[in-house]
Amino acid sequence: MSTSVIEPGTRLAGRYRLDDRVSEAGGSTFWKATDEILARSVAVLTFATGFPRVGDVVTAARAASRLTDPRLTQVFDADDSGERAYVVSEWVTGETLEDLLAQGPMEADRAAAFLLEAAEALTSAHAAGLAHLCVTPHNLVWTSGGTVKITGLGVEAVLSGATSDTPALDDVQGLGNMLYAALTGHWPGGEGIILPPAPTGADGRPLVPSQVRAGIPHNLDAIVCRALGLPLQGSQERFDAPAAFADALAKVPRSPLPFVPLVGSTPPGVVPRPDHAPDRTASMSAAASQPIPPVQTVPDSARMRPPQPPQYSTGGHRADGGRSGQGSVNKPLMAALVAVVLVVVAVGAWGLSQLNDNSAAKNTKGRTQTSPSQSTTKPSATKLDPQKAEAYDPRGRDNTAKQNPEYAIDGKSSTVWKSQHYGDASYGKLQSGLGLLIDLGKTATIDKVKISAPEGSAGTLEVRIGDSGTQSMKKVGTGTGTGTNTIDAGHAKGKYVLLWYPKLPNFGNWIIQIKDVEVTGS
Repeated sequence: MSTSVIEPGTRLAGRYRLDDRVSEAGGSTFWKATDEILARSVAVLTFATGFPRVGDVVTAARAASRLTDPRLTQVFDADDSGERAYVVSEWVTGETLEDLLAQGPMEADRAAAFLLEAAEALTSAHAAGLAHLCVTPHNLVWTSGGTVKITGLGVEAVLSGATSDTPALDDVQGLGNMLYAALTGHWPGGEGIILPPAPTGADGRPLVPSQVRAGIPHNLDAIVCRALGLPLQGSQERFDAPAAFADALAKVPRSPLPFVPLVGSTPPGVVPRPDHAPDRTASMSAAASQPIPPVQTVPDSARMRPPQPPQYSTGGHRADGGRSGQGSVNKPLMAALVAVVLVVVAVGAWGLSQLNDNSAAKNTKGRTQTSPSQSTTKPSATKLDPQKAEAYDPRGRDNTAKQNPEYAIDGKSSTVWKSQHYGDASYGKLQSGLGLLIDLGKTATIDKVKISAPEGSAGTLEVRIGDSGTQSMKKVGTGTGTGTNTIDAGHAKGKYVLLWYPKLPNFGNWIIQIKDVEVTGS
């Protein structure tokens, strides 16, 4: 392969023009590109010189290219025989399952329909002898065309070095994890997902979905438990392949595709998503850190309903058009009486206020006013001294972000901590976000977090505080990630402050830049 650096504008095979570098990780680079012959956007994967698994990636891509299920990302081209190896696949636009669940879980019938599509797609892959091995909410997309799509089949496993002696069981586990997340909004798998972790029982295993969220049907509880190996009374043996998982889901009630806007989420291109998503992680972050007893759920029928407007009489008219026994009221006379009453009430209220003011003035005579110095005050907030800062990258792929994180806490506006740059605000749909984790050294009560950055186009910045040092910590506020953002932390307590960016700001390219972070508290 060529040792020259691949830059935007490079053409591969005389037809694929590399337009935007979306992400880089472990010697591979993901691009948004244009197929100039067919005039369409495509995704292109290229590799650094000496990347050891080029042949394996190209072989996996060629195997995936034989699959025709439209719910699997289509591979168009893969070659390692020339100067530069590459893999070309379709460019998928939409929202990942993780994006959709950021604002809450799905209704049960929609979750079942969504995961049935994924299970049937993986069933077709396994029938052809291919497994995914890396099924997560990052890899399941609700496309802008209103369909379900699984990305990264074959290639993702090779890039991450994932191998398995039981690939069918591993993909069933991935499907079960995603159904659990879709039903509850919590993630029962490992690290790397921004969703709050699933609460656990006394045995350390995740609670069944209906113990986390009320109203989940027993048949979906049973499917999740059979996929994840969780105990449930009356549940059958574990699924041994995605086909068995799909067969079980096909028997439960589902919403038809395409969906109307999902409860708790918004399909792309239908309705703009709200700027501030409700914080659903705070109530479960503490519970997820240690085993807890089963959660008491409340059925929908017992939940408080909004008060209904009072029903008023219509002035004595009966439904049959006749009159009730009450006499009718002269409307002009009634209006005059109402006007008189309003005037009397207003005059009376003014007189009463004057009387109260005079009484208050008399009562205050001879009293000594308490001076500010005599009042009881809380300890004043001071600037805290962070002990350490480090990049928080769930997938561990942004090597640039790992460099010089101390620049963000050195008190100098001349030094800037940066991530690598990406092709769009959503990290090219390859990850849910990236952040900076600040260690205060000990638990503190935090009043404000001030983040200084260059001016640019707004992204989404979330400030999370707690003692776990993970993205499941309590979200205390949001900002744009550009200019100066001062977040009121509301006296939140924690040892760590996480600056988390679900959507990247733009400073001429999609990137995170932080000049300085100032934390005040006591």
